[in-house]
Amino acid sequence: MKNFFNQFECKEVKAGETAYDTESIGNVLLFVTSGTLLIDPQTSTSAIELNEGYFVLLPAEQRYIITAVTDAQTVLMYAGSLSAMITEDPEWDPEKPVILPIFPSLAKTIYLLESYQKEEKAKLN
Repeated sequence: MKNFFNQFECKEVKAGETAYDTESIGNVLLFVTSGTLLIDPQTSTSAIELNEGYFVLLPAEQRYIITAVTDAQTVLMYAGSLSAMITEDPEWDPEKPVILPIFPSLAKTIYLLESYQKEEKAKLN
């Protein structure tokens, strides 16, 4: 499994670019803070759109290619023990990820993570 710096990664992608390939990154939460992504499972299930203001848990059991439909900003976060609570539920279906809205207090936390990473990048430059 890929080890993320501080267990999260903020990314800006242009329309048409591949944002992520989840083949080797384990269970992750994918947040879209602006734009739209297309999540294409590498199985027979159909692709789904993930719009600004929403997030999804992508399970390690399934490989996804995630492409930007529009210019987008994302936060990818290692799900850790949270994913175990979700994926152990008998109703969980790794073939059909559930898309959920980013509620206000979570949106503030995501904003702080993005700001922190931008500050750290600025210090390196």
